Amino acid sequence: MTENRSFSKPSYTNRRVTRQTEELTALIDWCQITVKGVDIFTVVEDILQIPLTLMELHCKGKGIAGHELIAGFDNIRILKPTGKAQYEGFQILMSGSGCRNYENFLTINQETWFDFLERVCRYDVNFPRIDLAIDDKKTYLDIAELIRLTKDGMLSSQLRSVSENSSGELSEETMIHKGNTLYLGSSRSDFRLVFYEKGYEQAEKFGKELDTNWNRYELRFRQERANMAVKELISHRDVAQVALQILNEKVRFLQKPQNGTATRKRLYPTYPPWERFMEDVGKVRLTINPQRKTLEKIWNWLTVYVAPSLKMISEIGKLDNQDYIGSLIENGKMNSTQKKIYEDYEKSFRLGKGERRIFDRKHS
Repeated sequence: MTENRSFSKPSYTNRRVTRQTEELTALIDWCQITVKGVDIFTVVEDILQIPLTLMELHCKGKGIAGHELIAGFDNIRILKPTGKAQYEGFQILMSGSGCRNYENFLTINQETWFDFLERVCRYDVNFPRIDLAIDDKKTYLDIAELIRLTKDGMLSSQLRSVSENSSGELSEETMIHKGNTLYLGSSRSDFRLVFYEKGYEQAEKFGKELDTNWNRYELRFRQERANMAVKELISHRDVAQVALQILNEKVRFLQKPQNGTATRKRLYPTYPPWERFMEDVGKVRLTINPQRKTLEKIWNWLTVYVAPSLKMISEIGKLDNQDYIGSLIENGKMNSTQKKIYEDYEKSFRLGKGERRIFDRKHS
C-alpha cells in the first residue's frame, strides 16, 4: 500500500499548546532580573527550574552593558556582572522571545508566571525591567487616530514626553505603509507606553502575511516601577487588571464636547473607542503562548522566499531524473548559528519526552 504524507510547519511548543485566538490577550513580554548572593546552579535549577542538562553553560554570545553572557537556552540568557557592575550574583534576561521560550518550561512544570515571580522574590532580587503587553486583534484602537488625537491635544496624561513614528517604503508609484507607533513617556524614564501596529512588524520581520487587525499596547517598567509592577502582579495574579489600573491612572484619550461648554480637559468626554477598550481589557487574562521564535522565523523565511525556488528545482529534477534537492541537503553544512538552533530544538524535544515532532504526519 502506498503511503501518502502531508507535511505541515513545525510545532514550536513542547506539548502542542494551542495558540490563543481571542481578540484581546495579555502577556509578559520582557523580564529582566538581578539575583544576588547565589551561584549559577541555584539560578538555573532552583529559580528558573530548568534542568541543568538543557542549559548551555559558558556559551558564547552578546551580553549587555557591564555583563557577559555565561549560560543560555535559546533566548533565555544568564549574565554575569563585569567591570563596575560587580556584585555577587547574576542577571536573568528574557526578551519577548525569551519569555515565549520560558513558557515552554512553565507549561511543562504546570506553573504560571505568577508562580515563577513569587518564587523569584524569595531571593535577594531586583527587577531592572519588566514589560506587560496587550495584543488587540479586534482592533479597538486605530494607532494613526491616536497619533492625530495626541497632536490635537486630545490626550490627558501624566506622561509628558510624546513621540510618534510612521514607517513606510517608497515605490515607483506610491508610499507603502509599514506601520504606526505612538510613544508616551521618555525612553530614559522608569515607565513608558508604546502603542504600535504589530501585524506590520511581524510581516516585515518574518515575512508573514500582513495582519492589519493586530495592535500591541506595551507597558514598559524599569527599576523601582518594575519592582512595584511585579508586586502588583503577584498580588492580583492578573496581568490585564494591573495594566488596566495603570492605564486608567496614566492616560485618557479625549474628544471635544459637542456643545462646547467644557473648557478644561478633565471635563472633556472620553474618546469612545478608548472607553470601550478600557472596559473590555479588564476581562482579559494572561495567556501562555510558548513558541520557538527563532525556528519560526527561519520556517517563515523558508516558506516565503525559498520554497518556491526549491519547488522549481524539484520539478526540473523530475525531468532530469535527478534528486537535486537531496543532493543540496547532502552536501550542505550548518553554520554555528544553525547548529545552535538545532541543539536547542533537540534539548526541548527531550524535555517534551518525545511528544513533539518537527512534522505532523498523516497516514492513509
